[in-house]
Amino acid sequence: MSIGWRRAAGNRRDAGREMKRTRIGFYGVILAIAVFLAGGEFSHASEEMPPPGVTPELLEQGKKLYTEDCAVCHGTEGKGDGTGAYLLFPKPRNFTDGIFKVRSTPTGELPRDVDLYRTISEGMPGSAMSSFVSRTEAERWALTYYVLEMADIREEPERVIQVPPEPPATPEALAEGKALYTTFKCWECHGDEGRGDGPSAATSRDDWGYPNPPNDFTRGIYKGGGENEDIYLRFTTGMDGATMPSYEDSASEEQRWALVHYLKSLAGQKVAAQPGTGTITARKVTGSFSLNPTHPLWDDAPASQIPVMLLWQRQQAADTVSVKAAHNGSEIAFLLEWEDWEPAARFIRHQDYTDGAAIQFSLSAEPPHFTMGEKDGTTNLWYWRADRQMDLARFQDVEDVYPRVVADDYQFAKDRYPKDIERPGHLAVLSAPAHDPLYLAGVSVGNLVSTWRTSAVEDLNAEGFGTLTAQKKQEQNVTGQGFWLNGVWKVVFVRSLKSEDPLDVQLAPGAQTPVAFAVWDGSQGDRDGQKAVTTWYDLRLDEE
Repeated sequence: MSIGWRRAAGNRRDAGREMKRTRIGFYGVILAIAVFLAGGEFSHASEEMPPPGVTPELLEQGKKLYTEDCAVCHGTEGKGDGTGAYLLFPKPRNFTDGIFKVRSTPTGELPRDVDLYRTISEGMPGSAMSSFVSRTEAERWALTYYVLEMADIREEPERVIQVPPEPPATPEALAEGKALYTTFKCWECHGDEGRGDGPSAATSRDDWGYPNPPNDFTRGIYKGGGENEDIYLRFTTGMDGATMPSYEDSASEEQRWALVHYLKSLAGQKVAAQPGTGTITARKVTGSFSLNPTHPLWDDAPASQIPVMLLWQRQQAADTVSVKAAHNGSEIAFLLEWEDWEPAARFIRHQDYTDGAAIQFSLSAEPPHFTMGEKDGTTNLWYWRADRQMDLARFQDVEDVYPRVVADDYQFAKDRYPKDIERPGHLAVLSAPAHDPLYLAGVSVGNLVSTWRTSAVEDLNAEGFGTLTAQKKQEQNVTGQGFWLNGVWKVVFVRSLKSEDPLDVQLAPGAQTPVAFAVWDGSQGDRDGQKAVTTWYDLRLDEE
């Protein structure tokens, strides 16, 4: 479906549709209740407040919330051109086109209010669209109506897809779904095993010409929701603007349910979720903290499993980060754990990137945007990197990647660096402080950025994109250490609760502080803004 066709459809709706959107009054409430009673997808919102009537005050509130939460990605006018858009893949949706992927309406039709409300509430796994469940229901409805206003959607859809009763997921249904997966050529995009690696995956493009990577179903990623009725709707409605077509006319209801059951079997019970909100409790302990991630202190500590979302989508990625926290009245410690099957700890060649993890704190009780803060909304970040930790043990240099490079490049140095592997006379690479300053010009002249590292963790501040700044050497007061084993990184961070630095987060028992997390997978090319992140959570320190 092309953009031009969609616009033409919009013009036809403007000219001839009889059912107009009644945005004030209780028609929307009646419609929502009717769909819910009919067994449709609105059952997910059964405990939510009914849609409020639209008022100028509600739209003004929605505009304010949009500026605070959404404009950084979608742009001030909703055109998908926010200041953070360049860091995201796929790109943010341009609302002014009036094309929305997740709907309960037929292909080519506009979404319902509740469709947008659910996307705002739950986010969209497999993208950088986070959940905004931290906002109240009224605030989410205000955002919903403001986005509808930006998209110039002023009509009710002509038809809403009703989800029929779900048949049992019998072995026969699974076998039929597997056969239909081949018949309808789902494998061309999603691959034979549903990993998003089909022959057409690399060339798939959306209506705007951007790459359109297929979902990896084995990771439990289902855009628009992971309930069975959600997936049934995706088969029925298609995903406008993307390459996912509608099968309403080409597959019967029974066949669509069979496809649903087969897709769900690829990931078992796993359903990906976007970061939302919650509380992380730092329990009170006695004794000092160790930097050893395997210390018995952590054995009984409660873990918070927090979903992370990639800003730049790919097939291989950690889905969650496990967070444990404890304090002893004077210091606080965190243990972060996440899956990473290929450790990367060298940052020497231009094609090398390193694994890392960061904890971000808001310096104000009312947090700024989770994207590293904003102007007048400073954040404090503790950033651990695997290459920094390796440099503490022994200075990493080109010779670690290219052994005997000196003998290769400097033929007259063979006596000191023999190239013949039969003569093991190669000089060992020394620890960084033992190097001759004559060959380390930056160190020998006292360059501020050539100082020896004393910790694997760097203490930084930021007020939005492009503002990340390291604190002075004498203000670096966070320690940490990472340990990789059997595909899992375990990283400990330790710092005193209080700090004399005004740009450091100040922590206290009984208090709550907004906190967020990020992880980098160097083997997958993560660096700088290319990472997996969470939204804000609340950190609470036990008093007893």
